[in-house]
Amino acid sequence: MEPTNRYAYLYRKLMDNDCSPSEVDELLLWLTTGDAEPQVADMIMEELDAPLPNNELDEATKLRLEARLNAILGHAPSKVSRIRPVYWRLAAAAVITLLISVGLLYYNSSNPSSSPTITTAENDVQAGSTGAILTLSNQQQIVLDSAGNGVITSQNGSVVSMNSGQLLYTPVDAQAGEVVYNTITTPKGKQFSLVLPDGTKVWLNAASRITYPTSFQKTYRQVDVSGEVYFEVAQNSQQPFKVQSSDGLIEVLGTAFNVNTFKDDGIMRTTLVNGAVKVSTATKESIVLKPGQQAAINRSNIRLVEQVNIDKVVAWKNGYFNFNGLSLPEAMQQLARWYDIEVVYEKGIPNIQFYGEISRDVSLKGLLQGLEGAGVHFRIENGKKLIVYP
Repeated sequence: MEPTNRYAYLYRKLMDNDCSPSEVDELLLWLTTGDAEPQVADMIMEELDAPLPNNELDEATKLRLEARLNAILGHAPSKVSRIRPVYWRLAAAAVITLLISVGLLYYNSSNPSSSPTITTAENDVQAGSTGAILTLSNQQQIVLDSAGNGVITSQNGSVVSMNSGQLLYTPVDAQAGEVVYNTITTPKGKQFSLVLPDGTKVWLNAASRITYPTSFQKTYRQVDVSGEVYFEVAQNSQQPFKVQSSDGLIEVLGTAFNVNTFKDDGIMRTTLVNGAVKVSTATKESIVLKPGQQAAINRSNIRLVEQVNIDKVVAWKNGYFNFNGLSLPEAMQQLARWYDIEVVYEKGIPNIQFYGEISRDVSLKGLLQGLEGAGVHFRIENGKKLIVYP
């Protein structure tokens, strides 16, 4: 096959969602040559006139193209959003055009000529799934991963049941007497949602925990959390809702917010989606948040962060990873929790950033194929160890 025909063939495969990662690399490398521009222009014009393909590009390929482009530009785009399938073909053509216009420099690193590769063991690491462990007041534990629909147990004041993978607490006795507590824990590789006795909806990210009474007291509602938890609080002005963690206290009436207590950087972050919350430190220093704001607590110090990207904060709850502007360690911390893997940096931590979004349903191998465009190598060993090297 003639070289020009070869790349026209690869470009057509890319638009038809049939291009392998190695073929994407081959096509992008060809675009570095100055004499490729006339042929590319012809291909793009022909493609824009062609009917839309039946299938959109797979998410890993989209992420790879976004990562390549942003590595080349050396900065984040002003706004990165998930591209609707009907427009992806035009966007891909635009990405390739931009690659030509700026000159394809593989990465902003000390070794731009190297080509990223992924070496994996025979068995891929599958994405996380729905599941959790319910600990009852008597310390009995129930694995909820495979629990079918129906009543699981009764606890003081509530009937506990499963419905389509969600745990529900239905109040049955307002005068239940002694207050008892249940705990939901999600291990790495699992996430879960539940509805508390007052109707508050809760989503737990992987490696998270919530402890709550099976029947709330009349004067207030309080739960204790660790990890990352998203709340949609049932409104009740006569019964304030409080969220306690090891780093601070959040007080709300009726609102939606995300609280992240992971110790990745030693900071507890509370991000308000709507409504209003008051966030306090152990030393009683406090901030009242407005929608789109975040309170960051580091030990006993609290700081207000304005204009937070809400979509990025709650991406996990909505079923995808948002890597826009994340450093390599920040991205790997998310993968370690979701895929239940150990991340090892073989030769130090490369100074790179990621951009793009991808579903949390893809396997680890599929996700790494998307991230490789930013200029980092991966190797999976023993099924659960991810080796990262420059």
